[in-house]
Amino acid sequence: MTHWSDERLDEAYRAMAAGKAPDDLPGATVAAVRRVADDHAGRRAKFPVALGRPASRLLGGGVAFAIVAAIVAGLVLRQAIGPATGPTTRPTAVPTASPTGSPASEPIAVDGLAVQSVSDALAAEKSGAIVGDSLVAIEGWYDPAFPIACPVETRGPALVETCASRKLFVSENKELLVTVEGNGMSGRQTPSGPYIAALEPEGSYVGAILPVGDPSSQASYDPSPVVVVGHFHDVRASDCGADRAACDASFVIDQIAWLDGKSFGPNVWIGADAADHVLKPRLDEAGVLAALRSSLDPHDVIVSMAGVGLEDLYSMQPGRGVGGSSSATDPNIQWYVRVAGPQPRWPEMAFQGGSSGWFVVEDDSGQVRAVGGWGFVPADDPAYVPSVRTLPSGDLALPTINQLSYSLCAGVGADAVLHGSGTDPRIAWLVSNAPGNAGARIDVAWPAGYRARFAPRLEILDENGAVVLTDGAHITGICSFGPPAVLEPPFL
Repeated sequence: MTHWSDERLDEAYRAMAAGKAPDDLPGATVAAVRRVADDHAGRRAKFPVALGRPASRLLGGGVAFAIVAAIVAGLVLRQAIGPATGPTTRPTAVPTASPTGSPASEPIAVDGLAVQSVSDALAAEKSGAIVGDSLVAIEGWYDPAFPIACPVETRGPALVETCASRKLFVSENKELLVTVEGNGMSGRQTPSGPYIAALEPEGSYVGAILPVGDPSSQASYDPSPVVVVGHFHDVRASDCGADRAACDASFVIDQIAWLDGKSFGPNVWIGADAADHVLKPRLDEAGVLAALRSSLDPHDVIVSMAGVGLEDLYSMQPGRGVGGSSSATDPNIQWYVRVAGPQPRWPEMAFQGGSSGWFVVEDDSGQVRAVGGWGFVPADDPAYVPSVRTLPSGDLALPTINQLSYSLCAGVGADAVLHGSGTDPRIAWLVSNAPGNAGARIDVAWPAGYRARFAPRLEILDENGAVVLTDGAHITGICSFGPPAVLEPPFL
């Protein structure tokens, strides 16, 4: 990737203007279309469905052709105009979830989230003001001709941004940006002000609902005001190794909320299987909402849904997949649902005050399988700090992971006894009986919603409030030895 300064861009354009168009431009265009189309197919384009409206599908090949056509047409004709002069127009038609006043006196909001500028959102992330992977609404300008041709790259961790990463650029200033490709090099002018390169989550393709622009009309390249909803601190940052800090600061888009005067409402995508065939889920949007009804607060707002196979779900939640088998004929479809609003009523978990989260609903059974967000830190995360906390029910919170219990694993051989204390930070633990390790304490983590009470002996309750273990129980099955060890029924 060649980085371009303004001076190098001016020089390149003067050279291009002095010469004639290459004789093989049509062939080069076709080749570029094929490269983008092949990459698009390899990433399994998803189809957007507007919630409550007829399905609208945009074929990946058409998207690829339009993008490349826009790029090629703009190589010589586009000219940087710099930041727009005069005041930037702030979107005024963004819907509010619970209007509390007029836009003139109240912050503009979408899905109940106050809309921030790009610079304010980046500053909030840097200062640590954003709790976990809480949703953030950001306003800016979308340039439909921002993408450029990229060399073939080996895909790395999902959140490590590369030229070929599938992303949506949102800049704080309104400006047209020069794109250049020639002599085996490609590059783009960096926006003069703050911007984000919003990465798309696995299992969704938000770019399909965005305009590409008509390459025959210079006016079609005018940037459009946009509001996007997404999150920093994506759980996949744990896969980035030395790049962890940069990945943690990456912004992952969950919703195109508003664009140039039009509200899109909840975004819904249906993924594809291993053979790139569109999945055919049993549930529709209403069925997914019905499955979540017992968990959602009346003020919660559905931001997006993605019906995906397990491969994409594992990519979105590495190390925290919800189990099952996957194949081209039996993709074990899961619904990944992003929610803005108060923490869920069920299952009871020790959430830490975030403003949004996510659920996983299994398509086949219609059951909630996992839940996270709202500032929840799983017990197997290095950032977890154990603490004694009383839940609204009066029970004590246990260190938990984000899966609900449903035989996630068969367990491995163990020989230990359950003990606990209401004054211990982890409430309950195991004491090993194994030869050579007898008497050793084993700290454990539990499925989502598990909690404890002392009546007066220790009792462990599952997410439905049923007592599943008591003090002194002999444990023979452990999912992983961690630390902490992860327990999953059957325990005995």
